[in-house]
Amino acid sequence: MNIYDYLTWRGDLSFERDPFNDVDNLLFTYAAYTDLRKVLKKKEPVTIHMAAEAFFKLHTEEECLKSGSLIAEAPIILRRMGNTKRFGDILISDYVRDIDEKRSQQFSAMHFLIDKKTSYIAYCGTDDTIVGWKEDFQLSYKTVSSELKAAEYINRTADKMFHNYYVGGHSKGGTLAVYAAMEAKPSVKGKILKVYSNDGPGISDISVDKEKFETVRDRIVKIIPEFSVFGLLFDNGEEKKIVKTSKSGLYQHDPIGWQVSGTDFVCGTSSDYAPVIQDVLNEFLKTMTLAEREDLVNEMYSAFVKAGIENTTDFTKQGIPVLIKFLREVTSLNENARASLDKLLSVVKKMLSEKVGEAVKSKVNDVGDVVKNKVNDVGDAVKNKVNDVAEALPEFIKPSKNRKLKKTDLSPRRETK
Repeated sequence: MNIYDYLTWRGDLSFERDPFNDVDNLLFTYAAYTDLRKVLKKKEPVTIHMAAEAFFKLHTEEECLKSGSLIAEAPIILRRMGNTKRFGDILISDYVRDIDEKRSQQFSAMHFLIDKKTSYIAYCGTDDTIVGWKEDFQLSYKTVSSELKAAEYINRTADKMFHNYYVGGHSKGGTLAVYAAMEAKPSVKGKILKVYSNDGPGISDISVDKEKFETVRDRIVKIIPEFSVFGLLFDNGEEKKIVKTSKSGLYQHDPIGWQVSGTDFVCGTSSDYAPVIQDVLNEFLKTMTLAEREDLVNEMYSAFVKAGIENTTDFTKQGIPVLIKFLREVTSLNENARASLDKLLSVVKKMLSEKVGEAVKSKVNDVGDVVKNKVNDVGDAVKNKVNDVAEALPEFIKPSKNRKLKKTDLSPRRETK
């Protein structure tokens, strides 16, 4: 059972009858990915049902699914929520969405007014734009503008109400939620009930205020899938709730695959590969200065732009041609950035070779050699070798097929008497 099924079987239960739970948290954070700029033009609050209906006067469900991104189903989830007794009349207020390519900023947040005394403040995570991913990587060397805006947002919007608050987000939204709670002024911080980070990176050593972090640590609920990469970055040592998922590899980051049982998630077991990836990234970051990290992020972003890649889904939509363009641009990286990239590949090869066992070791070596050769010499031979690289990848790195909605997902929700 996933969040679609949860809405079908428990959507008729009001919050008064069945109190807020961790699955409700995930629904709010995933629905928050929906771009409501054309819908919420006025400052007055609107219900989830009204917002969803207005959105789908401009779009279709099929149109949403065409993007193929991890957040493609967010508007559909919002619509399903709007068709239930539990969520339909919940008000959305204080909606903000700000994407600034010049500042590499992607920020969005909103309040879901659960009842007269309780709100859920949802911070939007990263969508599939390269701008959004660039800001994610900037977390490794500075406090990003979205973190600062998240703190400003909670202090401005939460202080004006006599509410208690749940605060949360998925992916980078989880990071923003924790950062905002950490930096909240005392009058706001005292009203926070729980802080949810749904597979979100921790706060980096550059941005974390350890004394302030301790004031909210016991209220943080960190939820990650069995194979978590993003949720283990910059780990702040919180206890983690591991969720079983129907997806594989990196696609476990997608909340649609998280398994639900009643009012909670199905408990999972952490993958043996997850700490390996964590160690690889930590080891790589230790070898680089902050200036080197910044240089690499800027150069890689430039390579994406010059290759005409605006969204991560461009790789799956355009296939081999766009990959070749990108690799050609990578060969033009400045000397420092290329040295950093080579260092990363060397760390990946070394760490994985040591930890994943003899069965995978030879394939990892093949991956490292193939990637390095392609970075240094991109030409017609790339076309023939891309499939070789894919075959050489360890099983846990390979993405699963994109999920297709079941007929029951696309059909109207059954009315419950």
